Amino acid sequence: MDVGPAPAEIKAPSSRKRRRIEDVKPVRVPSKASTRSKAADTPAPATRVGKRLRHTVSTGRALAAQPATRVFALWRQDGHYYAGTVHSLQTGTKYLIKFDDETEDHVDVAMLRRCELRVGDGVILCHGNLRGTVVGISRMQSGSVSVEVDDGSDTISSDYAISDLRIASRAIQSHWKDRTLTADSIVTIIRPKSLRTTPSPSGMSLMSTTSLKNKKPFARTGFVVTLTVRTKHPEKMKDSVMLAIKHNGGTVIDDWSSIFPMEGTHSQSNKRWIASQENFKFKPTKPEFEGLERVFLLADDYNQKPKFLVALALGIPCLSNEWIRDDYLDKQTSPDWQPALLPAGFSEALSARVSQLVDLDWGNCKEHLTDIMSNTVASKLFSGKTVLCLGSDLVPLPSRGGRKGGLDATQDASRVVPWIMICMGASRVEAATEVKFASKDLPAYDYVVVKEATDFPEDLQDDVTLVHVPWVKDCLISGRLLALPSR
Repeated sequence: MDVGPAPAEIKAPSSRKRRRIEDVKPVRVPSKASTRSKAADTPAPATRVGKRLRHTVSTGRALAAQPATRVFALWRQDGHYYAGTVHSLQTGTKYLIKFDDETEDHVDVAMLRRCELRVGDGVILCHGNLRGTVVGISRMQSGSVSVEVDDGSDTISSDYAISDLRIASRAIQSHWKDRTLTADSIVTIIRPKSLRTTPSPSGMSLMSTTSLKNKKPFARTGFVVTLTVRTKHPEKMKDSVMLAIKHNGGTVIDDWSSIFPMEGTHSQSNKRWIASQENFKFKPTKPEFEGLERVFLLADDYNQKPKFLVALALGIPCLSNEWIRDDYLDKQTSPDWQPALLPAGFSEALSARVSQLVDLDWGNCKEHLTDIMSNTVASKLFSGKTVLCLGSDLVPLPSRGGRKGGLDATQDASRVVPWIMICMGASRVEAATEVKFASKDLPAYDYVVVKEATDFPEDLQDDVTLVHVPWVKDCLISGRLLALPSR
């Protein structure tokens, strides 16, 4: 990604914003942490929801009667929204934002939201990086809100300064659409902050003496585990991983179908099966999965098993199981999962191991999980396409004995291919044992998938796009549509 040079008249935004949150050191200029710790003594300017005076109003007295617009603005260096004040209009639709931690940046109006927190909003504590939910807003006008944090060992509600909170970009996209701003609603004149004291202690001081001490690093985090056939003593390794997950407050998920029930519609005496995007959604099958806010796949190495491929298609990070095992054995917490990313696999077309394409802020808000099909980072190679999977081995089995059809042991790996196609963005996927059981003529499908190249039907029309499962897998691993296989 190309990053343009920072304007000369402002401080260049740098990665120090994150360091100031997590690595506080006493310096002459107040750091982010020191600035935010003063929030209990220095409330943020009141948030106004109503329409502001237009920024081009020439009467200084009229503008002075309005407080400067308070916003949550995007800080591009870490992809989160932080509280700040609109300072001035720059060029076009960009405004100079003075963040509460004394950093500043030019931010387009499309990346601004009213500084208006609501009950139920998901937030992240700048100190400790814990996720929480807003449960009280009665003190918002004075610059603080009540936030409930569940760290796996206890649930605590405390007051936090708005400047001590950040919002995940995905949460903004999903739930803040009615808190956007226009030029007509922005006031660009900053008024001095009034200094007042507040009788309540800062929420961070309470947090640091209570829940952080017994924090469970993987609370509300689910893990699907898969091992390669090359693993020695697989049962012993699996037991070690399971123990580490539970020790750190995580939840073991047997299979993706336990949280994404993979159900379609069978017909023609189970010789035809049809599913669409609407059939794939977060729908936990067990009570212990309902509170999950993020999920990962753990493996000893990359592989082409269904669990791994589904995770790749959905953009769920696939991590080395050493990440959590080392964490357990060393009795340390490892909040950063990015260094543990496994390769997506070996691409035969590219003759190279390829990295995964994932959101590096994955899991910082529950919308990544609850609205997983809207993940814009995952390469949806078959977005909007219709697909026919042709062959008896590619038709998912109907549910039996109360068990749902999916990736469980009753399903052959090839029967999960239709679901992988859904996860790769296909709008509608059909599977049929034979051509005669398909609901449409073959040219009506964007792709017709067979199990192997040797399964290509003879005498097909030229206008049928015919591919095989190994090609689909190689496209998924490569992160791009490859040249079509020859017939």
